[in-house]
Amino acid sequence: MSRIFITGVTGYIGGDVLYGLTKAQAASSIVALVRNEAQAAFIAEQYPAVKPLIGNLDSVSEIEEQASQADVVLHLASSNHVPSAKAIAEGLSKTQRVNPVWIQISGASLLSGPEIAANTYGENNSKIFNDLEGVGELREIIASPARVVDQIVTNLSSSQPNVRTAILYGPLIYGQGRGPVNQRSMQIPDLAKAILQHGHGIQVGKGSSTWSHIHISDITRLLVMLVLEASRNTNQLLWNENGIYFANAGLLSFGEISNKMSDFAYSRGLISSPSTKEIQPKIADLLTHRGAVLWGTNARTSSDRARKILQWQPEGPSIEEEIPRAILAEAAFFQRPTFHV
Repeated sequence: MSRIFITGVTGYIGGDVLYGLTKAQAASSIVALVRNEAQAAFIAEQYPAVKPLIGNLDSVSEIEEQASQADVVLHLASSNHVPSAKAIAEGLSKTQRVNPVWIQISGASLLSGPEIAANTYGENNSKIFNDLEGVGELREIIASPARVVDQIVTNLSSSQPNVRTAILYGPLIYGQGRGPVNQRSMQIPDLAKAILQHGHGIQVGKGSSTWSHIHISDITRLLVMLVLEASRNTNQLLWNENGIYFANAGLLSFGEISNKMSDFAYSRGLISSPSTKEIQPKIADLLTHRGAVLWGTNARTSSDRARKILQWQPEGPSIEEEIPRAILAEAAFFQRPTFHV
């Protein structure tokens, strides 16, 4: 079993992955980066076998040291924090292990760059990106100057051939997490909250923009599979320049998601109308961080690499099953609107 260093365990994805790792008994030891003594005590209480390391993403010397000692580094706290990524790369260049693995989380907004640049939100784009047959196209996108962390990860094996890397570009991730602290995602819960606050469905522009989606438990299962694979014979189709992953269970436009949400909320007497109204991108940004991007762009993906090579398949609840739970969870914290859209 592997020695693991993991970041982001108090977050939504990292916390669920910590749960999955411990349930699968996928590690001989786990060191988890946490911000303070209170978090360290809480993690230690929930997971006695996990060793908390107090620090943050700027604690580069500590991150470097832990990376040098780990069989697997799971960097799940940030997709764009350059100092921590450089510290991991430096630590792995001094590794004490034979063939260590770095697994990095990122986001499918990687695919939305042209729409963001053109300021076209809410429009349909039917292109589907494939992580197996289309990996060359994805490497070209990663080569963009804006993708600094992705490049640090994917380029590391050229100077350190003993190191293996993988990046998972998460789509719209939904479902209640099982981690110790944050169990709430953003895109679906924040949309539910906005619908409840304003009394009707909302969509950015025409609402035709579509992201692939996946349940949080399926993301965790894929990452745990990669951790387990790290201790086996190296398969070049899993790592380094090929180590680019999507994970998806289906497609549903944000307009369709909003309609389903507003229909359910109206049926429960939680809003005054089941209708859906268009909002401008700048309003979406007020309703949730980067709302125009997260609700108004396209990121359609095909997760062939995980399906065909690792035999991974999504098993979690569907997004249709998640919508009632998300609405009711947000309704428990309902507050009257501070402005109208």
